[in-house]
Amino acid sequence: YFFAETEAAKRAKEAGLPSYDTLAVHDFESGDDFAFQVIEKLSGTAIKKWLEKYPDDEAKLLPQIGRMMARLHQIEVDGFGAFDNQKAKSGELVGLHSTFGEAVRAGLPFNLDVLTKENVLTAEQAQDVTTLFDDTDTLLDVPQAVLVHNDFADWNLLTDGEDVTGILDWDECVGGDPASDIACWSTFFDPERLKGFLDGYWQVAEKPADFDERFELLRL
Repeated sequence: YFFAETEAAKRAKEAGLPSYDTLAVHDFESGDDFAFQVIEKLSGTAIKKWLEKYPDDEAKLLPQIGRMMARLHQIEVDGFGAFDNQKAKSGELVGLHSTFGEAVRAGLPFNLDVLTKENVLTAEQAQDVTTLFDDTDTLLDVPQAVLVHNDFADWNLLTDGEDVTGILDWDECVGGDPASDIACWSTFFDPERLKGFLDGYWQVAEKPADFDERFELLRL
């Protein structure tokens, strides 16, 4: 996915976000070879490490994280879901699915099957989830895809203690709905963290009328 990551990071940097330039990508060829990329080093400390040392800075940094994600979601892309890595080689960032619903459901049957077999969900619950993500649900009707990081967590963001100074690890980026990125972020942390994050996010973006409902669906 290195070429998709490269293009996503490039577009974020071009939009004024603290992302990086990719200096080289080597594709796997054969045998004992392996793929790798060489990227620009960014300044700052991982927010996770920073807060371990300065926990009182969390209240200040959470709105900054929210604002940074909202700025990211201003970058529009074509298509939904994972990006076509081959097209990204030529600078195209194109999702593999034509609708957001298709992208959301791409891995849903497999995941539900695993959760059912592991007795996390009952068969009835799995069917209920499948029904919730049916294409008739207007909450999945997203007219325009935006660049979604999908792992916008403390360990992938750098800070100087005042702001976000770097965005790393684009290997899960997709074309999606802004609420899906927020929902993903919320699953990493205690619920109490969400308010500070959203306080910053809504300073940059306008809150949709159906956000709360959409957020809960995508969090599921």
